[in-house]
Amino acid sequence: MNIDGHTTPLGLLGWPVSHSLSPVMHNAAAEALEVDAVYLPLPVKPEQLPEAVRGLAALGIAGVNVTVPHKETVMPFLDSLANEATVIGAVNTIVVNQNGRLEGFNTDWSRFLADLAAIDLPLLDRDCLILGAEWLRTKTIVHMRCCRQTAG
Repeated sequence: MNIDGHTTPLGLLGWPVSHSLSPVMHNAAAEALEVDAVYLPLPVKPEQLPEAVRGLAALGIAGVNVTVPHKETVMPFLDSLANEATVIGAVNTIVVNQNGRLEGFNTDWSRFLADLAAIDLPLLDRDCLILGAEWLRTKTIVHMRCCRQTAG
């Protein structure tokens, strides 16, 4: 990997992040696909979150994934939120747009729903058992209840 002034910086924002394999996976993918980008672990203590988020655009970082404990607490520091992030009440992806504005997204539940659609598994008016991490399970249930209210 050749990092220079043209390399696009990306990262993982959380606390702690030293254990994460995301940088290894993303950097290997960037290299295999010949994408001029580097994915960095960005360890940010909770009390330093506002300053870190404000610095993303100034540092030229194109975007970050957000992990615990910042998924919910990062929201007030963003310029805009996608609808799914508002519904779920959490952000796992921040994109720094060309104007330096910070846009928050949540891809956890949309990926979950895309996986269900790929296997043609309709959930409306069906009983479901959701196993997994407490945070994602809770947010998925909230989203499914919202969908049930708007679908019917």
